[in-house]
Amino acid sequence: MKKSIAALAAGTAIVVVASLAGCSSGSGGGSSDNPLKDVVASSLMPAKIMGLGPMGEASAAVSSADLSGADTTAIKAKGIKVGIVMQTMDIEWSTEQVRGITDQVTALGGEVVNVCDGKWDTTTQTACIDTMITLAPDAIISIPVDDVGMAPAYAKISAAGIKLIFIDNVAKGLEFPSQYQGMVTSDNQGNGAYAAAALAKFIPEKGVVGILDFGVDFFVTKERMRGFQAWMEANRPDITVKVAEFQDPGKSGDDAANFLTANPEVQGMFTEWEVPAMGIITALRGQGKSLPITVVNVASDIALDLASGGMVKAIGAQAPYDEGVAEANFAARAIIGGENPSYLAFPGVPFLQNNVLSAWYQVYKSAAPQSIQDACKGGICGPEK
Repeated sequence: MKKSIAALAAGTAIVVVASLAGCSSGSGGGSSDNPLKDVVASSLMPAKIMGLGPMGEASAAVSSADLSGADTTAIKAKGIKVGIVMQTMDIEWSTEQVRGITDQVTALGGEVVNVCDGKWDTTTQTACIDTMITLAPDAIISIPVDDVGMAPAYAKISAAGIKLIFIDNVAKGLEFPSQYQGMVTSDNQGNGAYAAAALAKFIPEKGVVGILDFGVDFFVTKERMRGFQAWMEANRPDITVKVAEFQDPGKSGDDAANFLTANPEVQGMFTEWEVPAMGIITALRGQGKSLPITVVNVASDIALDLASGGMVKAIGAQAPYDEGVAEANFAARAIIGGENPSYLAFPGVPFLQNNVLSAWYQVYKSAAPQSIQDACKGGICGPEK
């Protein structure tokens, strides 16, 4: 890929958090009861990367993933082989990660030898890693299903002489740079803060919001929670925040329904990615309710809801394709003996209804699906690019 990573991320420049939220509680889309109608999405984002790495380290610059000419020459001469082990392949974030990695490995003259789906299960993902090791790639790029439970499996990778690049989470206890050679993620804490700033616009003084939290020790979702809660505490201490947990993403709608039934005073919801967000929407529809929802991680279903003026009001998106390119570069550099920073976080990409089309293009490098474009008739979603 000829463009630098820094150039790909240029559109994600962000500015200082905006002023305190208004008090409208309406849930309309492009209408006057939407307090985000005329807000510039980037104005709600934090000014710099908020999240620290698993060892408390600050993020390296996005440009640190760029390869030098000498590196590229050496990598192409090597003919690298890379394996990918994901936590799931049933979300667009995962397919974009794989696409970014594969495109960049191919551009570097290498080969992706296999992609394995961990299916949110430690036993399945352990089998993926064992199988991948037998294929003897030069590097494995992976996101753990569970930070703690998967640590023994990941320790086998360096023992086999294979380089390891983590996506989003580092398995507990693994040492940098001997057992892994870098981790790439988004500013998940910053995206959580963005989701809080947006949701607060809908919540009246002394209102109540709910969080549907992934009840697993998963670094990035805890970072999103941390960012959301910290923003609320600092900027809207009048708001009461209630938390419910889910363990199985596929059953998050049931957990949301139980929480909403037990807490009818809740006036808005936050959750950590699109699958539980859709669970909340399903639960609310089942109860004949509508509440504003903010979420991290963009996918076509929640982007369509946002564009249509539905319950989703803001999305703090990651940049999975760009991150995949960076992960491929980290892996390639490690293979030829180069050094990577331990932690690299990309700034978030903020979505509101008024910038859905341009933000989608920034994340996915292509036009939004036709259904989203159709929902944006009349210019309510801003220009396409």
